[in-house]
Amino acid sequence: MPKGPIKGTQIKDGRYYRVQSLPNNKKKWHPLSRVGEGLPAFYRSYADHIGQATAGDELPHVVAEWQRDIMSKRAPKTQIDDLRRSNDVATRLADFRASEVETPDCYEFLKAYEHQPRTYDAYRSILFNIFQYCELRGWRKAGSSPVNAIPTKGYKPRDRYITDSELRRIKVGALYSANGRRTPTGITMVCLIETLYLTGADVGVLVRLLEQRDPMRPNEPHLRPDGIFLRRSKTDGTSVPVIVEWTPRLKAAIARQLANKRERNEARSKAKRVATSYVFTKMNGQPMNYDAASEAWSDAVKRSGVLPCMMRDLRAKAATDKDERDGIKGANALLDHTTEAQTADYIRRKKARRTTAVR
Repeated sequence: MPKGPIKGTQIKDGRYYRVQSLPNNKKKWHPLSRVGEGLPAFYRSYADHIGQATAGDELPHVVAEWQRDIMSKRAPKTQIDDLRRSNDVATRLADFRASEVETPDCYEFLKAYEHQPRTYDAYRSILFNIFQYCELRGWRKAGSSPVNAIPTKGYKPRDRYITDSELRRIKVGALYSANGRRTPTGITMVCLIETLYLTGADVGVLVRLLEQRDPMRPNEPHLRPDGIFLRRSKTDGTSVPVIVEWTPRLKAAIARQLANKRERNEARSKAKRVATSYVFTKMNGQPMNYDAASEAWSDAVKRSGVLPCMMRDLRAKAATDKDERDGIKGANALLDHTTEAQTADYIRRKKARRTTAVR
């Protein structure tokens, strides 16, 4: 039976469930949202369920309340990251009440990410937000956050530029395993990588790409006759929609993935077929999520033998190559940055600029 997005959840008959283990090897299935409603709905229903299962100012209940009141109002991609990290907080600090957590407890929690500055700061931010919420709810005294005394790590901006040769090798690494056989998710990953590069979209946006516009969610990324409709999740308040018009290469990538999705679904028995409007799907037919794509990318990079890089580096490559071809205005429109200066700074870090000698 397919696993859900979070440990302890599963998918059954088109619905997400939290599966609770009971004595005598018995299990209790708690229904959550329907798969077709998307991941944000799943996260909200999961938070509601966890909140009902606990009470008072115990950390699992506090985190569930924060997820429902604060996290659920954030952009979908931000919700995905926040949910994973806040659930880690709820699990590792489950024995505490909100008023009992002190600075050394948070500092000890963060030590696990000591050598990952970006991750360290992300978890520190989650802890800060949760205990700030505790103050608002009266579970802690005002100004008593245990995170205030813990400094951030800080990290340098990334300057990795993926060359065309490296990109081809990564695609091969996604398509073939170490023994030379085709990987089950190879075609999907190659099409996803190609689309990420050609559109310059965020990974969290593109895994939510729909085959057609959903009237109930008009701002979700979707295919159109004239191109791909995209809107950055991180800047819902200020961003404007971007339509990346079709090119032969972009159209071929999407067409191949849709054919691959259809072929895999038709190969299943009728009872196991999954109907979803998402373009990129996992082997079980369910929508691709960020974690699954990230894991497949890491495996592909390792098999390719190229220097370590991340999926988000494809966005930098797209912007840099777009700038070289169409200038800063074209790159700015692709990235949906507020100013061209922001785009110029973003590109300049990624690839050496060319010039001639003085004489």
